Amino acid sequence: MPWLRLFVLVFVIVLAIPVVPAPAVEAASLKDQIAAARERQAELTKSIAKSQKLVDQLKKDERDTRADLAQTKDDLKDIRADQAAVKARIEKVKERIERIEARHTELVDEQRQTDFTLGLLEQELANGEADLKARREALSLRLVEANRSESTTLMDQIFTAESFSDVLTDTSALLSYGDQDAQMAQKITQDQQALDSLRLLTTSTRLRTDQLRRETLATKAKVAELRAQLKAANRRLKQLEKATEKARDRQKAAIERIAVSKKQAQAIVKKQQGARNKLMRSIRNKVASMQAKASAQFGGVAPTGSSGRFDWPTRGSITQGYGCTGYYINPPRGSCAHFHDGIDIANGSGTPIYSAANGVVAFIGWNPYEYNPAFIVVIAHGGGISTLYAHMLATYPVSVGQTVRKGQRIGSMGNTGGSFGSHLHFEVWVGGDWQPVNPYAYLP
Repeated sequence: MPWLRLFVLVFVIVLAIPVVPAPAVEAASLKDQIAAARERQAELTKSIAKSQKLVDQLKKDERDTRADLAQTKDDLKDIRADQAAVKARIEKVKERIERIEARHTELVDEQRQTDFTLGLLEQELANGEADLKARREALSLRLVEANRSESTTLMDQIFTAESFSDVLTDTSALLSYGDQDAQMAQKITQDQQALDSLRLLTTSTRLRTDQLRRETLATKAKVAELRAQLKAANRRLKQLEKATEKARDRQKAAIERIAVSKKQAQAIVKKQQGARNKLMRSIRNKVASMQAKASAQFGGVAPTGSSGRFDWPTRGSITQGYGCTGYYINPPRGSCAHFHDGIDIANGSGTPIYSAANGVVAFIGWNPYEYNPAFIVVIAHGGGISTLYAHMLATYPVSVGQTVRKGQRIGSMGNTGGSFGSHLHFEVWVGGDWQPVNPYAYLP
């Protein structure tokens, strides 16, 4: 039969024709888009790490600043501590707050860049999804066409084709569609998985970025709070500095009224030194006896210069510290023309005075050798350390030989003796010869 021979001939020719792949539907740029998206993700990872580091630094600076401000606030309840130290701490706090603000600005800039990169990444992912959608639709059309071709007999295609060449081409394509479709479906699946993974990372990155943004906003509010606290501390410091300066001016004016000339001042200093020496000689044995009692009771351990061994004996403003001074009413010592042996703490008359440490009361009373006697309390603490409290009111709740505890009230602030306003003159002595040392070395 002629048509049968024709069919066999066509079938042989078709089998002999090499399979020609159909043109790929995949957009050439999708591979590049996925690679670019991964690079964006790497940039975001670095940016997030940098932002987290900045947030951690901000939190540490904030904690340190709050601690310093709390200490400053406590010190500024009155100026028991050195004003210069308080002022230096305030400057330190100011510098740290400025550093916090600079880091906050850097963090905001970093987050702005992160948002920009996230936007690019999300756009690249959207482009990839669009590309995959187009490829899935193309695959669907191929499958529909393949299904239609399979439902049509080869003879129908031969007799309905416009030319024999068309029959050969269509037949060859049908033979290659199965493998190509499988490969295309597999590639679409792989690319979809890659995009899904990147989208998951992008979503988690967006969540982490939002969390960091909230922490950044919280830091901004905290910086404003720290600024307000710093401003209050500065205001309080200036008030106390002004009050202290007024007290010093009053003291200086009183001194000048008493000693209108250098010669008079020298005479007053000489009398005071003489009165002090006589008092020490008269009570030395009493102090030595109470030192032995205190050493037996408290162990007699006295670490020289052990900061914090003592408590502050009262509250108020320090009008004169230990060491060289400009007050010519004080005696010379070493290379200083005028030297102050203790700390003057000014406050209202009657302000409570407390024992700076555990000890035994060695002396209570007036210094009878002064032209204008001051009321004094001396406490032995053991280990050769004693403390002296001068210019007190002549009222006292303790007695000689009595054991006192750190922080126990021993009297009240007054203006007795050669005083120039209500204040406590506080000294720390070491050894049997009453050598004065710097009280700051023992105070907190």
